[in-house]
Amino acid sequence: MAEAAEYKPGDFPYKEQDDRKQFCKFHYKGVLIVVIPLVFAPILLAENILVSRFIYITICLYLYYILNVMAQGATAFLYITFIPVLGIAGSGPVSNSYYTDLIFLTYGSVILGVMMDSSKLSERLAVIVIKICGSNIIVFQIFLVLVTALSSVLVNSTLIAAFWMKVALAVMTEFNEAGIVKMYSDEEPYERGSKPYPSRPAVGIYLTVCYASTLGGMISPLQDPNEALIGIFNKNLKGKVGAGSFLVLLIAPMILSMIVLSLWISCMFLGLAGGKVKQELAEGAGNRDGFKQAVADKGEKMGPWTIHTKLSLILILVTFLLMMTRKPGFMDGWDTISKKTTNGPSVTIIGMSILFFGIPANYMFCKYYMCRQPKKEGSVPSLLGWKAVNSNTPWGHIFMLAAGFSCVFSGQKAGFFDWLADSAKKSKMSKGTALMYGSALGALMTILAPATTLAKLGVPIMFGAGKNVAVPFATALHNQFMLPTSTPSNTIIAGWGNVRPFQFLLGGLVPTILMFVFILGFTMALGGTAFSGY
Repeated sequence: MAEAAEYKPGDFPYKEQDDRKQFCKFHYKGVLIVVIPLVFAPILLAENILVSRFIYITICLYLYYILNVMAQGATAFLYITFIPVLGIAGSGPVSNSYYTDLIFLTYGSVILGVMMDSSKLSERLAVIVIKICGSNIIVFQIFLVLVTALSSVLVNSTLIAAFWMKVALAVMTEFNEAGIVKMYSDEEPYERGSKPYPSRPAVGIYLTVCYASTLGGMISPLQDPNEALIGIFNKNLKGKVGAGSFLVLLIAPMILSMIVLSLWISCMFLGLAGGKVKQELAEGAGNRDGFKQAVADKGEKMGPWTIHTKLSLILILVTFLLMMTRKPGFMDGWDTISKKTTNGPSVTIIGMSILFFGIPANYMFCKYYMCRQPKKEGSVPSLLGWKAVNSNTPWGHIFMLAAGFSCVFSGQKAGFFDWLADSAKKSKMSKGTALMYGSALGALMTILAPATTLAKLGVPIMFGAGKNVAVPFATALHNQFMLPTSTPSNTIIAGWGNVRPFQFLLGGLVPTILMFVFILGFTMALGGTAFSGY
């Protein structure tokens, strides 16, 4: 039994022991791997064979994911194994569904964020933010809500989430070092030696970034899903749907949801409602007097901006500009360079990422346009190296996001969306019932998979049930708060911040419910105004 007492999760090879308490503590996940498929096996007896098989494997996959019964990277590839075996789709198409334009947008956004750290840009921006917000974490959260949402409207929610997350991480590091806010919890990670779990205040700040970026993107015609939905609506509705349609419908839900977001996150994670977190933050307040001076001293110690930092910022601003002008909606953008092909957002960020890797960062290259003698002669490193990217990319989380894409693809091949549309059509719903049905389905599906994929693959099929179902289904796709797989923004924040799925469920519950009510109400009131022909 001495060996049993020394046993820790993550030890390999595992030591044999017969202590029942140790089994319950460390091995219950192994039991769930077997129990979950057995409990839901009766679903396979349903009449519609392929649909029931798809629902069954999807329930198992997402329960494995939420309960963390095994590594995300392994869970993510269950579709690749079982969708072909279950006769839903071939392995080739299923594998291809994991690599979409949106997944490369996610990769590129991660690369941009890593470059911010490599060039120390995130630290310098953090110093500026701290000078604006001070050491009050509530003020910092409100600042993040505003700047993240507004910049997301103009650029791209995924890219903006990566940018502000790096700034937030740098600010939280300063708070942690100064004793203002504890950045990491005392909870031991299940896998020994893995990344520590964030504290509740840190989780609140990280969720603020991804949720605010989603709220900003919901009214923007510059990005998906709105970009895709405008084209789909114009094909299926008699009237003209333009760039301002989603702005008209969703501007009020966006503003209301920003208020809800700020209050809910502050209450649940930042101690606004009292409790242990508020007490801890109050204890940290005693360190605020010297904090401002410490930040000022750090700014002086960092010295003037280096060429590396300046180049990084310039390239990031160029990336933002290219994103804004790709397909602005109210005029032709550079996407129209080729009339035969489309240039998705991944073209911009991956193209710029090549420059991040290719442009040298020191005097040997920059002396031709920045006449400053280097402090030290040496080789010519690029702005960003692959080693930094490889070690800071949340591969497991991105694979799980890819599984979200495959979920929609597999559902399409299984006839799941056709089944939903046919069921609605046969029931001959009233307009009010159709509104509720479409909104509920859209909100539920976008918990599991990104809205862009659902818009491109699911919405056209839902028009088979009629516009009264399809339009509410489409507008509800902006309700993307409940899981890291709901949107690439959530994925990036979950990976860098080590935020677990249950924390997304906790943080996103109230925003999801109220967003559902807001979108439902405004679709009912303004749907005909925003979407001519609805």
